[in-house]
Amino acid sequence: MKTKLLLLTGLLAIIILPAGAQLSAEDASSREYLINHGHSAATADIVELSKGAANGEKVVLPVDRKYDNKPIVYKWIDKFFIYMDPALDNGKFMREDTKFQPSVDDL
Repeated sequence: MKTKLLLLTGLLAIIILPAGAQLSAEDASSREYLINHGHSAATADIVELSKGAANGEKVVLPVDRKYDNKPIVYKWIDKFFIYMDPALDNGKFMREDTKFQPSVDDL
């Protein structure tokens, strides 16, 4: 009888305790949360840029800071190699001014 009462009291105590694991939409889409749960840094960048575009905010990504403090000669050399090989990262991921209609500027 004492054992059943003790088990019942313990079960009621566990049921009454509130769940402390609250996860908001802001937390679930944060950069740290995405990277810690197995997503790549590029995926976290896409989410940050999408949230910034939806809210009308300017987003500064870690890739943007990579080119900030470089000398001008480095930037010119980097632009030359990016021109020669378009697959290189130019730091403008999802920021290109994509135009869906052809124009004279495309030539």
